[in-house]
Amino acid sequence: MNTKTYQSEKGQAIIYLVLGLVVFLGFVALAIDGGMALADRRHSQNAADAASLAGGGEAALYLEQAPNLCYATWQCGDSIAIHAINLAEDSSISRAAENNFDIIDTTVATDHNWVMASCEAVPYTGYVDKYIDVTVDISSTVQSNFAQVLFPKDLSNVVDAVTRVRPSQPVALGNAIVALNPAGCSGHTNGIIVSGDGDTWVEGGGIFSNGCLRGNGTFTTTITGGALPVGHELIPGDLDNWNPDPQETPLYLNSSDFGIPVPNCSHPDAHNVTANHLPDDLEPGLWCISGNVKLTGSHGTLHGEGVTLVILDGVFDAAGGADVTLSGLDATYPALPGIVIYLPESNTNTVTLNGNSSSYYAGLVYAPKSLIKMDGTGDVMYMQSQVIGWNVTVGGTADTKVVYDACLGYNRPPSIELSK
Repeated sequence: MNTKTYQSEKGQAIIYLVLGLVVFLGFVALAIDGGMALADRRHSQNAADAASLAGGGEAALYLEQAPNLCYATWQCGDSIAIHAINLAEDSSISRAAENNFDIIDTTVATDHNWVMASCEAVPYTGYVDKYIDVTVDISSTVQSNFAQVLFPKDLSNVVDAVTRVRPSQPVALGNAIVALNPAGCSGHTNGIIVSGDGDTWVEGGGIFSNGCLRGNGTFTTTITGGALPVGHELIPGDLDNWNPDPQETPLYLNSSDFGIPVPNCSHPDAHNVTANHLPDDLEPGLWCISGNVKLTGSHGTLHGEGVTLVILDGVFDAAGGADVTLSGLDATYPALPGIVIYLPESNTNTVTLNGNSSSYYAGLVYAPKSLIKMDGTGDVMYMQSQVIGWNVTVGGTADTKVVYDACLGYNRPPSIELSK
């Protein structure tokens, strides 16, 4: 069979060859130049992360060592914040140079290859979140081998990293009385219950419940210093009993966020005793106590300065009339500075904080899985404390005054996180 070839059909194979060559070069460019670009981007991102973290780490170290730094009074424009920002930027520039990237601070106008440390104060309901962000921007170019056939310009990468630095800060958003139970209101069991006809004054911090905040009775609760009573479900009772009024909050608190260290009861300087051998006058230090601590009758006296009491497996019951003066504000290791009473999460027994008119507690009372009762029937109870429990009851017929000074109590150390 004869095949007739037309003049218009000549040269079609060349077109297919050219198109095939273009497609082939495209795949080669994607495989080789694309791989080089991705490898360069990974290298640039690692350098940006390292520079940002180096700056954040330098700022955190300075904030940890800065004298007289108190989160409650720390402002973004003060000398401590400004010096931390300068240290962060200088350290980021140095670390980037070690990885062969030249970056500058943002006092010089530039689109890329810069570092900027900035201080922020973001208000929430009853709390202000303060931090320094260290942002590093790095750009790089990759000379293409095959892709330049299609794209004459070099390939470029632009990456950034942000490290967030928070100074030493109080736990539980600086609230004075905290209930961690997230359950809703059910009878008089969950969250924070304020009841009775006593007066409660809270200074320097708020009242916070992960779940229910309930009021019942003819009590009065007054919070001063700008803090608020907040919860996720409110049954406040008579609003005239509250000053200011309770408010709902979207925030939740988790004990894992507090950074509270586990007491080292195996330390040679720790005092390990049973409750019935607990002396009335405690030496400064860490006291790890087995059994029930019941301060009633002839055992109704307990004094200690610079102490942390670890209630391993029993109750802590300071009944009305007991003579209790305990402070953990000046405690030193192996005690936990700023913490006066500590219950591990394995101990769900009740903590009762009452006493006579001369009794006081100073420092954090931490019982994350326990009911804490501050609802006595005696005289005014004074606490220079922060109280964190699973559920908390306040009131009774006794008057209660809780003064929380975030500059004196337990504060978690500075923290850094690579947020981007």
